[in-house]
Amino acid sequence: MTHPHDQLAQQVTQALRDADPDTLITTLHHADLLQGTPAQHISNLKPILHAAHRDHLSLLRPPPDFHPWLHTILATNLDGSSAKPNTRNARISTLRALYKAFRRLALLTGDPLIDFQTATAERADDPLPTRDDLDHLLKAAHKDPALHAAILLLWHHALPASILLRLKWSAFTPEDGTLLRGDLITPLTPQTEAALTRLHQRAGYDPLYPDTHGRTEDLRMFPYDTQDALRLRLRQVTRDADLPFIPPGMIRRAALRDHPGTPQTLGYTRDKDYRKALRHAQSIVDHSHLRD
Repeated sequence: MTHPHDQLAQQVTQALRDADPDTLITTLHHADLLQGTPAQHISNLKPILHAAHRDHLSLLRPPPDFHPWLHTILATNLDGSSAKPNTRNARISTLRALYKAFRRLALLTGDPLIDFQTATAERADDPLPTRDDLDHLLKAAHKDPALHAAILLLWHHALPASILLRLKWSAFTPEDGTLLRGDLITPLTPQTEAALTRLHQRAGYDPLYPDTHGRTEDLRMFPYDTQDALRLRLRQVTRDADLPFIPPGMIRRAALRDHPGTPQTLGYTRDKDYRKALRHAQSIVDHSHLRD
């Protein structure tokens, strides 16, 4: 009789061979060998598994030049754009957790990431995209209803990209223009509400027949499977419009500067946290003005 641990190790090894992050992360998560959000781990791991499969490199038996190879892979997104330092660190964090799970399964004994140097984290005062650039990005994205609505949720409501990708139409109430985000009902800005309504109608909702909302409730709002897919679409649009590439995280960080609104609008359940974030956003703007 095969020991359950041995069977699990076989499943994990096969998922590595197939470069299948979905199966790998889901299997380890269900076995309580990996903590955190599976979707985020899958997104972090996808470029590493893709590159390892392409280069015929075993993550269980990494070669002597593993660290230089890994630095190169972490620095590049699947779309070819440069990965931000915080993105690189998130990926290496997932890989560390993965190697810990492998050791618990006796798939390896040592730690291949000993002495691996992580990237310096992005500073909170790194320059934000200008409001003009974000306005131009919105105009460029208008022909793509999904991207247009996604940008507005990031910019007007500071919605984290990880949450945005999981949204279903059941979270949107078209009758009063609100969005359920966690435990908070967020009133949408008119521009965001109009963009979501346009996207909702493309999904099959007809405002003349309210019961059609029920037929769309279980559908995901956005077509992006991972944050890399969202970044890729942003890169394509900015490149075609001759605009600087603006990643989702930078769009979101500009929300407090450009659309302070109310705590509920930006997803804060406590006014104290909202005021603190608002002061921090203002300090970034003031610091930017001093440098200019």
